[in-house]
Amino acid sequence: MQFHKKDIFTIPNILTYIRILLVPAFVLVYMNAEDLAGHIWSVVIVALSALTDMLDGFIARRTGQITDLGKIVDPIADKAMQFAMLFCVVWKYHWVGLLIVIYGVKEIVSLCFSGYLFTKGKNIDGAMWCGKICTVILYIVMFVFIIIPEIDGHVVTILIGFSAAFMLLAFFIYMNAYIRLLIQYRKEQKEKKEEESR
Repeated sequence: MQFHKKDIFTIPNILTYIRILLVPAFVLVYMNAEDLAGHIWSVVIVALSALTDMLDGFIARRTGQITDLGKIVDPIADKAMQFAMLFCVVWKYHWVGLLIVIYGVKEIVSLCFSGYLFTKGKNIDGAMWCGKICTVILYIVMFVFIIIPEIDGHVVTILIGFSAAFMLLAFFIYMNAYIRLLIQYRKEQKEKKEEESR
């Protein structure tokens, strides 16, 4: 992993910094929203964050500006906004706490596995399909909770259950991928030791 001064000021990374700054802006606007306009502005901020997320990835791939710094700050920006939405919305819809627990466990366990495997030269190339679907569903559910101040309890339960189901699905698929990589690494190490002992 290499970091260069020029990487700090690439367009994709600048867009990522903007996304990070949008996190406290969202929290401030949402927590102080007193009418529909405030909730709409909250959604606009999240939508702007999602748009810059798509743009920075597109620009990085098209211009060859994919950097190790970007690989670190990009997921930080993603997770920061997702956590911000969950923690803000939970004050109004308490069962969102279930999503926070699942999301937190998923991210911590994934971070531990991916971090360990990264040090061993193993990693999953890019986001898996299940992770992308899980993120889209989470954003849609959060958009609904943010823009509609009052939602029927049954609808809230269905939306939270739907999002939780996809979070768990993504978690199990990622865990399966991490375990496969771990088994592959240990197999390679075993074969290496057997060759050295000959």
